[in-house]
Amino acid sequence: MKTPAVGIVILNWNGWRDTIECLESVYALDYPAFNVVLVDNHSSDDSMNQIEAWAQSERGRALIEGGLTRCNAGTPAETGFRHKSLHLIDAPDNGGFAKGNNHGIRYSMQQNAGLVWLLNNDTVAAPDALTALVRETQRSPDIGMCGSVLVYYHNRSQVQAYGGVYFNFKLAMGRQLGQGAPVGDVRLGEIKDSDLTYISGASLMLTRAFLDEVGLMEESYFLYYEEVDWAVRGRDWKLAIARDSVIYHKEGGSIGTKSLSARSPLSQYYLYRNIIRFYWLRKRWFFPVAVARVLREMSNTVKSRDWNLFRATRRAMVDGLMGRKGAGF
Repeated sequence: MKTPAVGIVILNWNGWRDTIECLESVYALDYPAFNVVLVDNHSSDDSMNQIEAWAQSERGRALIEGGLTRCNAGTPAETGFRHKSLHLIDAPDNGGFAKGNNHGIRYSMQQNAGLVWLLNNDTVAAPDALTALVRETQRSPDIGMCGSVLVYYHNRSQVQAYGGVYFNFKLAMGRQLGQGAPVGDVRLGEIKDSDLTYISGASLMLTRAFLDEVGLMEESYFLYYEEVDWAVRGRDWKLAIARDSVIYHKEGGSIGTKSLSARSPLSQYYLYRNIIRFYWLRKRWFFPVAVARVLREMSNTVKSRDWNLFRATRRAMVDGLMGRKGAGF
């Protein structure tokens, strides 16, 4: 197996404790050529100073063998690629999931990374997770995106997603492949790469060729639908699952959702506003399907008498139809 340089991009927003735990696992990876580009999305909890203090501690210095840098977003990369280095980037605002990650992707590309791995900060990586991803991307030159097996952090016997999501565009509904299956369930082996519509952004490997041809993530969503948008734009590239790459995911932690089952009004708003936006941008023939999907969700919130979610969904409908983009809640 070839070992191209991998830029690992991690996005932090008010979650430095999770981020440090993630970094601890990343610097224990067995892959011989990676560095980390950590972007802070204008946190209000002193995240970047906390992370920098950890990096400068005795523990951090022992792990970060390639050195530490810090700069503002948009600053050209000051150094070439160095194994196990850490590059902290301060974003001037919280521009959302895509914009924050794009800062990191650009930086990694300037450092001539051959592969870029987007990894949520609320994850813990198994030691061989990156090696398995790289091996899978090399299986075919047509592979542009590759995902991991996501396992629930708080229930490590259960799968959250086997690589990513199948999305039915005619119903505007998706499901995470393998969700709820026991780890090691033989039925997971029946899931094919072709079952994927898009890779989960919690662990998403991208080839340099894909990035050069398709470009970066669409930034107008702010939160949700970035991954499926990317996959649709890159439809000529194959998606793959690295079945030996295991990532433990604290679902919802990266956006501040505390419960694994309850959706916050913020999440509800962006999820349903961006259904409308995505269909208008990429699947306009099916646009009425998106509107019907949001109306059905409004009806569900009325039936359940969840007025906070009802108001968030109603606002999502209005803003989606008006074409509002970016931060809006």
